Amino acid sequence: MDKKSYTPVTRADVDKIRSGLGKFGIKVPDGDDVEVSGPLGVKMRVIYNEPNQTLDLAILNKPGFVSENQIWKVIESTAMSERTKPA
Repeated sequence: MDKKSYTPVTRADVDKIRSGLGKFGIKVPDGDDVEVSGPLGVKMRVIYNEPNQTLDLAILNKPGFVSENQIWKVIESTAMSERTKPA
């Protein structure tokens, strides 16, 4: 299971990330410890720790033809870039 942590991430950042993923048709369930299903059968676990302002992402499942590196590249260039944009 490949994992990454991001910090500092505020509650407002988490809301922006949820909204940003929604633009790609990815629904992030409500809550701070959720499983997210993305395109091509990619599944991730997302855990937000508000007191520590940490967002942990873990790849749970992916097809063989998609590398972890490709998944992280998409996440960092789309969803994680949302947290730096103004509301």
